[in-house]
Amino acid sequence: MDKFTEKSMKLKIILSVGVVVIIFIIGLAFFARPTISENEKRELTKFPEFTFESFLSGEYTSQVSLWFSDTYPLREAMITANGAIQSIYGIRGEQVIGGGNADAIPNGPSDIVFNPTDDGKGENFEGMYLNGDTAYQLYFFNQQNSDSYIALINKFARSVEGKATVYDMIVPLHYQIALSKETINKYNASDCGEAISYMYSNLDDSVVAVDTLPQLISHNNEYLYFRTDHHWTARGAYYAYVAFCQAKDITPTSLEDYQRLQFNGFLGTFYANAKQPTSMRNNPDYVEAFVPMGVNEEKVYDSNGNKIAEYAIVYTKADKYDAGKKYTAFIGGDQPLIEIHNPKINDGSSIVVIKESYGNAFVPFLVDSYEYVYVIDYRQWSGDLADFVIDRGIDDVLFLNVVSNTSTSARLKELSSIIK
Repeated sequence: MDKFTEKSMKLKIILSVGVVVIIFIIGLAFFARPTISENEKRELTKFPEFTFESFLSGEYTSQVSLWFSDTYPLREAMITANGAIQSIYGIRGEQVIGGGNADAIPNGPSDIVFNPTDDGKGENFEGMYLNGDTAYQLYFFNQQNSDSYIALINKFARSVEGKATVYDMIVPLHYQIALSKETINKYNASDCGEAISYMYSNLDDSVVAVDTLPQLISHNNEYLYFRTDHHWTARGAYYAYVAFCQAKDITPTSLEDYQRLQFNGFLGTFYANAKQPTSMRNNPDYVEAFVPMGVNEEKVYDSNGNKIAEYAIVYTKADKYDAGKKYTAFIGGDQPLIEIHNPKINDGSSIVVIKESYGNAFVPFLVDSYEYVYVIDYRQWSGDLADFVIDRGIDDVLFLNVVSNTSTSARLKELSSIIK
């Protein structure tokens, strides 16, 4: 090794060590720590109050460790940088990105096969249709995966038969509500209604199917789905809540009874994946939210059942946050396990919602219909769902999935991990 190469290597080592030392010093900073995460739309962990009891039990040091990692000064920048390096699509005008070959949707029952394969994590989607300032996620029916979804719901229903009522809500995508049949056929997208009907027709009689399509179609002149994001709005989720109440034969809370909030300037996943088109940037979405009346606080637990935080069910200050993060105003975003207790209801009623991110905007409406609401994100929680329901004496179990996730192998694998 020549002297020049040796000096170059030494310089690189010194610089690397220097960077590590600087980052470490920043991490030790006590008074410069943030208190709110704009990316995650939540208050960060507070420094714990010292007591001898918590110190001796080890809880105090555990909470200090959680505070240290949760309020690291560079954490927000790291989250932002991670989002910035995700892959993006380049789209111009009216165009379809991605896509797939849809199976024909059977008219009658079929054999149930459960053999999902892991095809990745995250909330990706096979195809996207962009027209002006509005994008639509496309769905392609997959019979094998749809049958696997049916098998999972039926398997769970049998495990809690006689102990809890199981409801299944499969949510159609925006295009099924807003686009003509000709446009849907043009891009070979599957009919969400037909696919949902197929899955519902193969569920056990003990499972109560919640058909949201009629409610959504009857209100399709309202703001039910975002244009720049793949989720539905809180208003869309409300009409699904009405459909749930109809299936359960209870009276839904009137939308006018809630405190309404509006967070402007929302630019969601479609905007990011479409390489930030000007058409969307000049006409962003807004996030509408309706605050529960009985309580607006929830307890959040990690995948092992340890309490990690207390959040607002609807975060009332979400207007302060980044354009791409405003949907996390609902239940603090995706969390492994949430527990909500409404002190204004004293009948012991309880429900657990098994959901992905579509459930986030839906959950707040259940708060004023039950004394206890539990929320499990099956992509993060680990445990035996039947044991969870039976041990707590939960009355109702609601599976809530957007239709595309019933054909996604990764989601099915995660759901199967909690249905033993």
